[in-house]
Parts: sequence; structure tokens; C-alpha cells
Amino acid sequence: MEPINTRNAAAAARAYLALEWPLALGHRYRPEQGCTCGRTDCPIPGAHPGPGAGGLDETSLTAALESAPGAGLIAHTQRFDAVLVPRQVGMAAMVLLDRGTPVPCLIAHPDTYVLLVLPATGRYAVVDEAVEVRTGREGWIALPPSRGVRWDNPPWIEGTTEPRKLINGDQIRHTLADCFAVVRTGSLR
Repeated sequence: MEPINTRNAAAAARAYLALEWPLALGHRYRPEQGCTCGRTDCPIPGAHPGPGAGGLDETSLTAALESAPGAGLIAHTQRFDAVLVPRQVGMAAMVLLDRGTPVPCLIAHPDTYVLLVLPATGRYAVVDEAVEVRTGREGWIALPPSRGVRWDNPPWIEGTTEPRKLINGDQIRHTLADCFAVVRTGSLR
């Protein structure tokens, strides 16, 4: 089987649609002009929802991508919760989680790791004020090939299109707590 190419926007979008994730186009990043949102200080250029971005499906996908080259791919958090943690905590957590139950995880820009867990369970992973949870219809994440976003652990088992099973946010709670302790104090609890 050919690996899923998340550098190709159409191939990546089809893979996300196969997971039944609600997709929309985000803003675009334009070299030397910045983000199409117009903010000169945009913290995540080209990797956040665009205005009135409608949902993508198999029939609208090609036309939408052709009309907005370089637009970010945005998934609304209805099929999962997104648990955002600082990079150092995320790196440490992924090392520990990969030993047991690998969790789909994105690296968003250089400073954030995004762990995907079962819907409505992300709140159980909040062990520190630095944890942000995005959930439900209003929550979102940018997906590869959006600018500055890449998979650490993709949402499908490597080399297949089989979805990786999501776990409950409670199952990553203790790992995150330990990782915050290590990052803050330099030692495990």
C-alpha cells in the first residue's frame, strides 16, 4: 500500500474525509505578504479557519483547493477532542505514550503539540493551566499540509488507511501530569 501523502493537499484531504472528519479550508499563507486574514502579527499564518469556510466533501474538494491554492486544511473537533500542550511536555508525553498506546499527535508550529483523544474526553486531560482543549463544532485544528503543521503520529496506522483508535482523555492524564512535573522541576513525581 502506498503511504498517505500529507504534503499533497488533495490526497491529505481525502484521507481526512475517509476518517469522517469535518473539513473546511482555512486562510492562506502568501510569501512576503503574510496570512490572508490581514493581521500583520498573525501568530499562525495560513493555519487557522477562514471566514465562513463551508464544509468540504468529495465533490467540492478539488474545486475548493483549486480556488484557494495554499489554503490551510481545518478539521472541526467533532470526531475527536484536541488537547494542546507546550512542546516540551508534548515531546515527553509522546515518548511515553508511544511505548503503550500511540496517540494521534500533531506538531503545530514550533511550540505546540496537539494530542487527539475521544470526543468529549479532552477535559479529563487538563492537568495544568497550560493545557488547552478544543472540542465540539466550534473547536478546530489545522492539519497537514497547512503551513507549520505536521504529524508526529498520524491518525492512521502507518502504511495503511486503517484509523488509529482514539483513547479517552483520562488515559493521558497521568502521563501529562508527570511530563509537566519533569519539565517544571526536572524530576518525576
